[in-house]
Amino acid sequence: MSKEIAPSFDMDRGIVDLGGRRIVAHCNHYNVFLQRTIEDGLKERAPRLLIAAGVEAARNMLGGLEQRAPSASATDCIERAARIFAEHGFGALDISRLSERGGTATMLRSHYAMGWRSRWGVRTTPACYFPTGYLAGAVAIASKLAPERVTAVETECHAAGAAHCSFLVEVW
Repeated sequence: MSKEIAPSFDMDRGIVDLGGRRIVAHCNHYNVFLQRTIEDGLKERAPRLLIAAGVEAARNMLGGLEQRAPSASATDCIERAARIFAEHGFGALDISRLSERGGTATMLRSHYAMGWRSRWGVRTTPACYFPTGYLAGAVAIASKLAPERVTAVETECHAAGAAHCSFLVEVW
């Protein structure tokens, strides 16, 4: 297993760094309001943009971590990604059926799904675009593939009334 890199904090400048990349954290209220603003403005184009943002966030952060402290295996890399995702408050991912070749992941309590339901109730479409993209980005880093070689889709969403959120990740 790889050695872990802890975030570093520059209190004078208000900067948090993880793996050489600056990070910022927002609460579920901020994130779902931002998502709703993007969805309202971009309509049917919004999911693609929001998923792409998740891919890039994962690739930037995990890519920096993998350069500084490489994981021992693709499985370790995906496990690291899931740990970081949970530690930042986005939810605990069950990645037991996910590998560098793709697969499925589930999440009982998604930051986005819970935030959406607490503010606006059940919606008609899945809401977890960022986690969808994050999983695709994590698998791309773990498999050392270009991001366009990995796609992900949320197949069930708690925000849309499902018991949990499920994701399908495919490698092309």
